[in-house]
Amino acid sequence: MRIHSLLALVLLGLSLDGHALQLVDVVDGQTVTVKVSSKDLTRIAMADGGQISRVWGLEDYMQVEPDREGGQVFLRPAPGLTSRAFSFFLRDDQGATHTLLAVPVDMPSDTVLLRPKNRAAEVSNAATLAIPYTERIKHLVRALARGAVPEGYMPSAEEREIPLWAEARIVLTARYSGELMGEVYQLTNISDVEMRLDEREFAHLATDIKAVAIVEHRLAPQQSTRLYLVREGR
Repeated sequence: MRIHSLLALVLLGLSLDGHALQLVDVVDGQTVTVKVSSKDLTRIAMADGGQISRVWGLEDYMQVEPDREGGQVFLRPAPGLTSRAFSFFLRDDQGATHTLLAVPVDMPSDTVLLRPKNRAAEVSNAATLAIPYTERIKHLVRALARGAVPEGYMPSAEEREIPLWAEARIVLTARYSGELMGEVYQLTNISDVEMRLDEREFAHLATDIKAVAIVEHRLAPQQSTRLYLVREGR
């Protein structure tokens, strides 16, 4: 079995901090409810490579940090308004307008991904397959590292510990099903000595492994890292 080793270089420039994820289906002209952090930034973005072109109706309720280059927006409740629900509007790059009812919740930084229902059906398998196989693997890993839902993939939350070594606790936290299978793991060094990691050591973590990427290759005791696995699709 050949495993592509995608080292941390693949992940340069990407945000690798752990965070939650809300995937919300939206329809032009309809209202959806999303949870936003009452104390930290909440990222609002479009799934499947889409972009947000305009957001309005937030001025009195939220502090807004737009990322125009990335086509996304970051929100934080205005002082004194951390428990009040409110509505706002956004327009995506396809011209559709969506109404969001934001409910502040006491939770850490979160990501809300909006997925237009009709756009999921428009994903072109032919265009995806035209990309070289190794590049498709790299694209998948980059999307996982950003916390984005890869185009043409369906996410599912997981919380399952995988027994591999006595010195490490490995937990499967998310899985993305599509042409390939992308999996996200949290690995913690539970020993009392430094741990050095090598992609090749994870050949038996799952079946049909095509690539492994590790964010941190050296872990002090109790330190954790993210691990990205690419497998054959199901």
